[in-house]
Amino acid sequence: MAQETEYQFGVRWSVNGLASSIDMQDIMLNFSGVPGHQNTMLPASQYIRNGRNEIQFYAWPLPSDKPFDEQHELRLSMEYWEPGQNPNTEAKTAFEVVIQPGLEGFKPEVVNVDDQAPLRVVASAIHWDEDYFRLEVPFNNRQPMPTWCWEEGDVLRDSDATRDSLAREYRRLYTLFEEQDNDALMDASKTMIEELALASGESEAYVRQRASFTMFFDNPGLFQLRDFPEEPMTLNLAADNRVAWLTTKGVNVPIRFMHLQEDDVSSKVRLYFIRRDGQWEICR
Repeated sequence: MAQETEYQFGVRWSVNGLASSIDMQDIMLNFSGVPGHQNTMLPASQYIRNGRNEIQFYAWPLPSDKPFDEQHELRLSMEYWEPGQNPNTEAKTAFEVVIQPGLEGFKPEVVNVDDQAPLRVVASAIHWDEDYFRLEVPFNNRQPMPTWCWEEGDVLRDSDATRDSLAREYRRLYTLFEEQDNDALMDASKTMIEELALASGESEAYVRQRASFTMFFDNPGLFQLRDFPEEPMTLNLAADNRVAWLTTKGVNVPIRFMHLQEDDVSSKVRLYFIRRDGQWEICR
């Protein structure tokens, strides 16, 4: 985890009138459970390894038993740019995949390929899973990358023992939120901060400031820490079972801040853990 990379990467997706979620290596980057029009790009270098990778793009109508309309369209692309360039205006498209699941006999279509890009889509392996409303897009990365924490954690078992152990770590962190100990929370996020700084080219001090929870602590009239859930939580595994996190109902997470001036709105503290040297560690 030492070298700088030649290009930085982003994932872009768009939907029209659908709910959606975007994952890489089965780690959720974004979730929108309300149907809408979306055209979004997020930095993704920190989720890309050497060799083969995969994006999982979920999109579904609501209610979910409602059929897709003919005009429904999903677009997914990987973007790349040089450090220092503006990704919003100077990014290049490595490849783009389009699917219209409301059309009879539809198939995913690769509509744009940059042969000079370091990312190359594996077109023959693109798959639409109609049971889970999931578009699976594998691609190969030819640019050398750091070895990220989500590649190095122990392989975890999907068991009650793993879930209960991770729940104890969530409770420990929740106590730090109750105490409003931002410095301790940032120290617990050391690995994540180091790797996001490496992926983005920003300083660790800048990333630490952006990751800070002081906005929530300094505005008690706007945000309130929700009680820690008492019911058993669900264990989720990703990245070849090396990454774990807990959820309550749906994709809700154990630690979140309620927005006091908005009904049923919250900011979720979405943490992804690895286990290394016998300890849980915040990886993303």
